[in-house]
Amino acid sequence: MIQNLGRLMSRTAGRAMPDPFVLAVLLTVVTLVASVLFGSEVAGLDVGPRLHKVVVEGWFAGLFGGALKFAFQMVFVLVTGFAVAHSRPVRALIDEVASLPRDAAQASAVVAFVACAAGYIHWGLGAVAGAMLAREIGRSWAAMKRPLHYPVLGAAAYSGLLVWHGGLSGSAPLKAAETKGFLADLTGAVPVEDTLFSGMNIAIVLSLVAVSVGLYYFLTPKAPTPDVWFQGELVETEPAAKTPGEGARQFGIVRFLDDSVFIPIVVGCLSGGYLLWSAWTQGLSSLNLDTVNLAFLALGMLLHGSPRRYVAAAAKGARASVGIILQFPLYFGILGMLTASGLVAQLSEAIVGVASETTLPVLTFLSAGLVNLFVPSGGGQWAVQGPVMMKAAASLGADPGKVIIALSHGDAWTNMLQPFWALPLLGIMGLRARDIVGYTTLLCLLTGPVVIFWLLVW
Repeated sequence: MIQNLGRLMSRTAGRAMPDPFVLAVLLTVVTLVASVLFGSEVAGLDVGPRLHKVVVEGWFAGLFGGALKFAFQMVFVLVTGFAVAHSRPVRALIDEVASLPRDAAQASAVVAFVACAAGYIHWGLGAVAGAMLAREIGRSWAAMKRPLHYPVLGAAAYSGLLVWHGGLSGSAPLKAAETKGFLADLTGAVPVEDTLFSGMNIAIVLSLVAVSVGLYYFLTPKAPTPDVWFQGELVETEPAAKTPGEGARQFGIVRFLDDSVFIPIVVGCLSGGYLLWSAWTQGLSSLNLDTVNLAFLALGMLLHGSPRRYVAAAAKGARASVGIILQFPLYFGILGMLTASGLVAQLSEAIVGVASETTLPVLTFLSAGLVNLFVPSGGGQWAVQGPVMMKAAASLGADPGKVIIALSHGDAWTNMLQPFWALPLLGIMGLRARDIVGYTTLLCLLTGPVVIFWLLVW
């Protein structure tokens, strides 16, 4: 029954799912119309002033405003995570894990588990490690004529984006932990012990991992037909790492620096020293996007062993981030319109108006899931919804850490419907969004009640 349901949803998504870039444009148009017609901040204005506020103050300001700094942070997360995943030790580990499954169902379960584990550690790593493992399994099994369902494998590899916001690189919990964050005056810094490392969040993450692994195990057909097998090149060729000026005669010291482990060691020592000092002086509150990025930059350089190899691997990550570079401004333009028109505040305040101390986390989760369809950015959502939800938590006496976790998992939950963060995976695996969204939608439907259960009973 599960397999038949998966096939039905896959066929439906294949017919109805546009290209992710087209989807971003369509969402921009829908948001523009809704903002102009229903925004509380433009109510009572004439058409001209309405359009000016929504388009100029909202869309254009969001498109090329301060959000570009955060967009660069996200690209840096992906590039550093991609570089770590492409290092020889990690790739050797991936090859070893790829040899473990004995059938297609086990392969899907293993990929889902690895993707979730990697996504918990670092969302950029989760976005590529599962995809690389799935591609390696697909290529090696195709060479041996072993049947597998490659689209289900791709959907399983996307599972890391279901748990990432409850993990170590979660934007909202890390931003909330900053002593100088934009909500520090309202709530004070909320330490990660009350969010990421709370018992409730750990229970939610473990449950999501269990559902993901179980679903994709039972969703995989026992005898997949050849049309869903891996269709790419059976042998992957690695381009030689090059540096600017290669081909010309270089000084010996230049070649030594390009290929020496000395530079990675220097970066590793500086980064490690700073991270240890931050952890010693600030404890777990030192864990934020900047420190996570710094840690993965240093780790990637040490794993690759030379600047030349690291730059070559990072360049691949940069190519995989093209979708983020093109679409992130569009989604922040959407965010600008939602903010300028007051629509997000209206939604959040309407929820707060009917919430209680018990139901506020659940309603926060559901609203964050809805907003994520239009603004697939955890940090962006926290910037817009955070003030409203934290004020509501304070007025209702709700636990702020619980509300932050609810928002975080709501954001990650509908990633299974929103293919934006699947762009790197799709590029690595050679799939289309419509190939996997039907299966990830089923995961979304199953995991929503799981999170709500924990928010109510904890």
